[in-house]
Amino acid sequence: MMMKKENGADKAVTSRTGKTRRKSMLLGRWWAPGDILIVLAVVALSVFLIAQSVIGADGDTDLEVRVTANGEEVLVRPLGGDYEELTVRGFAGESCLEISGGRVRMIDSACPDKLCVRSGWISRPGEIIVCLPNRVVIEITSGKGGPDVVNK
Repeated sequence: MMMKKENGADKAVTSRTGKTRRKSMLLGRWWAPGDILIVLAVVALSVFLIAQSVIGADGDTDLEVRVTANGEEVLVRPLGGDYEELTVRGFAGESCLEISGGRVRMIDSACPDKLCVRSGWISRPGEIIVCLPNRVVIEITSGKGGPDVVNK
């Protein structure tokens, strides 16, 4: 004789041999056949959107590094290419930056706290390194010149 007892979300089922086993309600009556398709579609869409944000929607290959010091644009270079070390004169002194392997970082700066140096590498459009005491800004931009986002 089968005897069923309610125990939270699970059911305990005792068989004729006296063994008790739990029957999960996860795939029982809570899920309809179409629910699994909906869950798989949501997971697939999530993976696609994450991949697009990581890879980039249009695969920008013409990225530029724009360096501004004391409010004036002092350098615009393509991001790709070989290793290059540049020095920029800022408000408090010189800032040294490195361009290598499609990314850029601040190596040294005349600021006291060195937060700009600790910010590390940047390589995507819209990423930025700012040294406030030295008034130096390093920014990655798309070479297309159009807006990154359009609000309606």
